[in-house]
Amino acid sequence: MKNNIHKIVNGLFLRVFGILLILSTLVANALMIPLTTVSAASDITPQYTSNSTGVFPTNSWTIPGQNTVINHQGGDASNGWDKNSSWNGDSSDTSKSYLKFGTDTSNPDYQIRKYAKETSTPGLYDVYLNAKGNEVKNIKPIDIVLVVDMSGSMEPANNPSGSNRAQATRDGVKQFLQAIKDAGISQYVNVGLVGFSSPGNYVTGSNGYLEVGMQSLSTTGQTEQINKTLSPTFSGGTFTQLGIRRGQKMLDDDKNDHKKMMILLTDGVPTFSYKVTQATTISGTTYGTAFSSSDQDQPGSTSQFVSGRNNWESRKNRYISGTDPNGATTSAQNYGLYYNTGNNVKIWNTWAATLGEAKISRDSGTEIHALGIQLGDDNNNNYWDSPLYLSSNNVRSRASLIASSGLYQDANSASDVETYLKNQAKDVLSQFNTVNQGSISDPLGSQFIYGDDTPTVKSVGSSVVQNLPTVTKSNGSISVSNINLGKDQEIQIHYQVHLNTESDNFKPDYWYQMNGKTTFTPTKDSNAVEFGVPSAKAPGTELKVIKQWQELTDSSKRPDSINFEVTRTTNNQSNDWRATGTLSKSDNWSKTFKQLNRNNQSVSLPAYDNKGGTFNYQVLNESTDGYVSSITNKINESTITNTQYGLIIDKYASNSKNKLTGAEFIVKSTDGKQSYTLKDNQLQQLTPGDYTIQETKSPSGYQLDSTVYPITLSQDGKWSSSGQGINVKSPTTDGNGYKDGFSIATDKSNNTDKNNVVRFVKNDTFKKFNLTVNKVDKTTGNALKGAKFTLTDSDGKTSVYKETDPTSTFTFENLSSGTYTLKESKAPDGYIASKDVTIIISDDGSVKVTNNNGDWKSTLQNDAGNNQISLTVNNSNKTVFPSTGGTGIVRYMLIAGAFILIALGASGYYIFRIKRGNRS
Repeated sequence: MKNNIHKIVNGLFLRVFGILLILSTLVANALMIPLTTVSAASDITPQYTSNSTGVFPTNSWTIPGQNTVINHQGGDASNGWDKNSSWNGDSSDTSKSYLKFGTDTSNPDYQIRKYAKETSTPGLYDVYLNAKGNEVKNIKPIDIVLVVDMSGSMEPANNPSGSNRAQATRDGVKQFLQAIKDAGISQYVNVGLVGFSSPGNYVTGSNGYLEVGMQSLSTTGQTEQINKTLSPTFSGGTFTQLGIRRGQKMLDDDKNDHKKMMILLTDGVPTFSYKVTQATTISGTTYGTAFSSSDQDQPGSTSQFVSGRNNWESRKNRYISGTDPNGATTSAQNYGLYYNTGNNVKIWNTWAATLGEAKISRDSGTEIHALGIQLGDDNNNNYWDSPLYLSSNNVRSRASLIASSGLYQDANSASDVETYLKNQAKDVLSQFNTVNQGSISDPLGSQFIYGDDTPTVKSVGSSVVQNLPTVTKSNGSISVSNINLGKDQEIQIHYQVHLNTESDNFKPDYWYQMNGKTTFTPTKDSNAVEFGVPSAKAPGTELKVIKQWQELTDSSKRPDSINFEVTRTTNNQSNDWRATGTLSKSDNWSKTFKQLNRNNQSVSLPAYDNKGGTFNYQVLNESTDGYVSSITNKINESTITNTQYGLIIDKYASNSKNKLTGAEFIVKSTDGKQSYTLKDNQLQQLTPGDYTIQETKSPSGYQLDSTVYPITLSQDGKWSSSGQGINVKSPTTDGNGYKDGFSIATDKSNNTDKNNVVRFVKNDTFKKFNLTVNKVDKTTGNALKGAKFTLTDSDGKTSVYKETDPTSTFTFENLSSGTYTLKESKAPDGYIASKDVTIIISDDGSVKVTNNNGDWKSTLQNDAGNNQISLTVNNSNKTVFPSTGGTGIVRYMLIAGAFILIALGASGYYIFRIKRGNRS
């Protein structure tokens, strides 16, 4: 029992909310067709200045301390612009910079303003749009007739669901009427009631209907009378056509120019209708166009003309069996009946008359709203074996044809009905506001992008706006719809935008309009007016580029200008942005750039990115033929150093630190495009690439080494050989000399890192010597044969000589550096042997000969042969003037001198005796 009670109560609430929903909806929609007349808006249009600095409001105001945003002043057509040029932009201040519209500027119909304020993030702006409403000065009333189904199926005992549709209807009507009165607009809304059932039941009487005449809801007792009329228990059938006909008559009898609205509340299919005498078919649906004034069709508990087997014969003269083409199931064909109208249109059910009556009403100008309350299937309950005629969806589809286009609703859920009724009550109130179903169109400016926030809307007036409008952002535009504002009501829309500084079209310190033409349409039928559009600008920055040259010996390759590539970072985060610049000799190799080239156009350098991050511009790379470029970057400043790199070759004798001269090398790039011949100690400029070094000519007296040595100079100025970096600052020692290889020639380098010249040290082994001894007669110079020699080194090792023809020449081959003693072991016959000769061959190829009585010389060879020492050894004849061995000519000179002295002494004594004798 308790469960049944709960079920009944729940059904009752569901129906109450359903009724209230449809009534509120119908009235609200009716009021949408201008019941009000708003004063025509005065023509005040924002003005803008366009010049070389951009586009900005001609009549403007700014926020103190913000020089990057400018806003439009407020004003009205009567008094002009408000001349307020500065205020702090506090969004809670709703007194400044409004554009006012209406004939009475002291009490405007509506007011709007739009302004922007820069945030703490550079280039990010808060944008505010305000709209104020007012109350309508002239209101046009509306006539509404409530057409309520009072059939028995509305009561819980008479419907399958057990829900109290009747009570839901009573409660819904009561709340609806009260909502209109509470809104203070009851004097503008006239309401009448038609309650319909079937003729002859105890509620509606023989006529089948009850009526409350059309009266203003402000009329004393009108609301109470409507509620009272709906209070009895509903009974009888559903004569929907009758209700529509009586409702239309009530509207027609009220002679005025008010809008006419009919609100139909019903729970199911019509079970009564007037006999159709004329009909037409539109899009497959049959509509009655003429009806009998008294003859009725009464199928009972269904809309279908149907008869059971037992009374078939009694009806066959009027009805003919067949198949209903308008929704009946195939299995129903044995029970389906129809009749023909005067123009031979088949009528299968009561829907033709009901829909026809509704169409006649709509065609007269009445707007019909219809609410289907828990519509169910259409089934003939009189016969246990009757098939289903129309499903609930079929019924709903037909019921929707009663209403004007788009004005049919279903009531299925109590919570849905409650929410809907609340919103409809608000919509009813909004019909008496100066802003009714208003809208805003706010396209984004071409140089701006939206922030990451979502647009918001809030009520900021002294009277709270309960039903806030809808704000959407899509396709570069913000749209606000369903704006309803009355007296003391105001909304504020807020969103954020960034100035798009990253666009290649950006120009620093140029005023860009933040939005396109921004419009406000206060009602759906009014003309749009314009908001004032703010403008904003952003600063640019500059990049200083300095070029330094570090050259070795050749400055002739220096170009007149260089090209460089620039990138930019924010918070040290790189990106793919690239631009190029040109620096020339005429700039004295230093220039500050405010613009660069990008994608074949000149682009400016904004100071910050789209998120407000500070840009740092830096040269990314630069390439000049013949130079290696290095870049030193500071904030918005880059120094490019172009350095010539080179190679120097030092030639040493093996195991010695003595430099040699006379060598030649060939240096070739591996791509075959470059080839240089270098002499020892010659500095050759190289550009980045791979090279080989090979000795092609050795110094005189030294062995040629044709080994190929690779060397690479990278684009960033790094030296390497066979993949190993060259970093040592001096040649590597090896014994008394240096190893073959590479090192950095810091003494020759002239760049900051002292690394632009690499030194290649090459040792050559000294070639061996051949000693040729030539034996000659000292007196005649003729060659002497028959001598023998020995050559002994410092270790006592004796070299074997090679006798050649004539045998006066003796050759000792392949002598290395060292000290040698040449001894004539046998003199030619008749000659005195020569003294021993000392021969010293140094590591550097120098030769020294001592104790030699003849000529000698040494020669260094560039060919494949050994170096040469040529030594002449003189011999003296023993009988004449010995030239070799003994005491030689000295002894004979002493003897001869003695004989001369004796002779001179004897001669003197003889002369003395003669002179003495003469004196005696």
